[in-house]
Amino acid sequence: MDDTALPPDHPAEFDAFYKAARDRLLLQSYALTGDLGAARSAVRDAYVVAWHHWRKVSRLDDPESSVRPQAWRNALRRATVRPWHKEKGLDPDNRATLEALAALTGPQRRALLLTQLAAVSMEEMAREIGLPADLAERELQTAATQFAAQRDIPASAIPLSFAALASVTRDVHWPRVTIIRRAGAARRRMHTVVGAGVVVAALVASGAVVTDARGVRPTLDREQPRSHSGGATLPGVEVALPDTSLLPAGLVQDTLSTDWRQGPTTDNSTGNGVVLPCQPTDSRYVDPHGSAAWVRVFRNGPVGEASRRLTEVAEASRTHGRAEKSYQRLRDWMADCRTPGVRLESTAASAHVGDASAVFVLYDEHPAPTTYVVGVARTGFFTTSVALQTDVDPGLADRSGVAKLLGAAVDRLCTLPDAGKCADQPATLAELPPYPAGQVPALLSPVDLPFVGDPAQPWMGTPPHEITGARTDMDVLGCVHPALAGEYAGARFKLDLARTFLKVDSDLPDEFGLTQAVASLPEKDAAKLLADYRHAITTCPDRDASAGTDVRVLGKTDDGRSSYTAWHLSTRLPGERTVEYSVAFLRSGSSVSQLVFVSAPGARMTDDQFVALTERALQRLPQLPPYPG
Repeated sequence: MDDTALPPDHPAEFDAFYKAARDRLLLQSYALTGDLGAARSAVRDAYVVAWHHWRKVSRLDDPESSVRPQAWRNALRRATVRPWHKEKGLDPDNRATLEALAALTGPQRRALLLTQLAAVSMEEMAREIGLPADLAERELQTAATQFAAQRDIPASAIPLSFAALASVTRDVHWPRVTIIRRAGAARRRMHTVVGAGVVVAALVASGAVVTDARGVRPTLDREQPRSHSGGATLPGVEVALPDTSLLPAGLVQDTLSTDWRQGPTTDNSTGNGVVLPCQPTDSRYVDPHGSAAWVRVFRNGPVGEASRRLTEVAEASRTHGRAEKSYQRLRDWMADCRTPGVRLESTAASAHVGDASAVFVLYDEHPAPTTYVVGVARTGFFTTSVALQTDVDPGLADRSGVAKLLGAAVDRLCTLPDAGKCADQPATLAELPPYPAGQVPALLSPVDLPFVGDPAQPWMGTPPHEITGARTDMDVLGCVHPALAGEYAGARFKLDLARTFLKVDSDLPDEFGLTQAVASLPEKDAAKLLADYRHAITTCPDRDASAGTDVRVLGKTDDGRSSYTAWHLSTRLPGERTVEYSVAFLRSGSSVSQLVFVSAPGARMTDDQFVALTERALQRLPQLPPYPG
């Protein structure tokens, strides 16, 4: 079939559509990937597919809504730019726009571009990114906030950034529409011939696609096994993971008490794929190239009425190396939770559960107070997780019960041929410092911060940046202190970085926020700097009584190489205004850090919260490399 087989007005309609929409689709695909060449070929080939199906596409109220997803999928598959933008001569604003887009997750980027460049409704946006409306709206809000913060622009100026980006795509040369139509017609003819062969092949294979001899359900969206060495499975052989290896309802009920009901058991191939807290919305599986996966859900009541839910996830990787990476990825999802507003309460592990394991407690206050206790483990080629969602406070959540169920889940997997260690002893948890999180693990991350002010407005962190001689706001408020920039005692600060956390789009005053700085010095100088800092803050009221600054010690510890002091300060300003802020200075070996939190009415951090935050910062500080030289 060729162009003449269509009614005579169809080519004219297609030609007009091609000319009208291609530049918009190119800008969208470029903003999505940062790869102009990939974006151009993606849009071109999407139009080839559109002509192939023009009878259907032309009947749509908005044909662009059919071509756009195809173009975006093509662009994402083809984009290979590291970093994003490889075009030479990009002006600083466009480069900054691409960098801000690259910092977003896939769903956040798509949500922002759909609403900014495709002008779709919120319902259409949620449907295209495959998320429920409330979650999609939250992703969009986070995307807009983070993009505006990184570009240092108000949210209202985001459309101007995208309009400027169009200057990069404006001069792209497009193939003639007749070439597009000929390619689409050739594609149509090829599919007609190949289709018959596909039907025959599917019928022949239909007896084997449901399950194999070992009960493994195949997954169509994962890659085929490759040849490996060093203990990997052979090409074409799947790692068996029968659903009988999952926890039964009776064991859950005996361990966690109350009445638990077993819900569905699925391979997670439908829906949005998000089944665990902190799971990225663009990651359906922890091992996207794995062999099999199961999800089983338990509740302590009917759907919609249950106050607790337990989710077990088990996945099989094709090689030992991939299983190790999958466990690392699963652990990082929890340790560096990117879900806005979720706080990491504690981290623990047991040395006797599988090849590796960890148990996390996380807490979220919005839209309702919710505690998550998540256990993750690996045994051989298998990764598993057990996640309890409950409405009790974090300190009351059944962490030991989840640890026992995690051990039981590992014991049920370790009987399989490709498994590793079992859980031979009762799970005894040992408290651990938090695992590395964020771009600079020595700095705090949003997952560390306490709940302050409106829980519907989560903390957002600026990208870490090098300290360039600037001091903190404390100088303005009346206390002079040593700065973590330049030199101290003849030694130059190294690895000096700073980061600020804010609540963007809130009504809080400009001075509100938390700033952290880290740096390294020779160990003796670092200890002396801590002493000087303590002296500067403690003597601040006596040094300048006219400044009207009161100082109160909140907490301190000193065990030689690791120490901190935290203070609360209040400074009276003209006009009967008082500014309150909390300050801490920390040292771990050669690494030093300072925290400054400026509060505001309705967004105050309690003394206990700030001390706990200081202790969390001290746990993360050893991640800073030792002073070089």
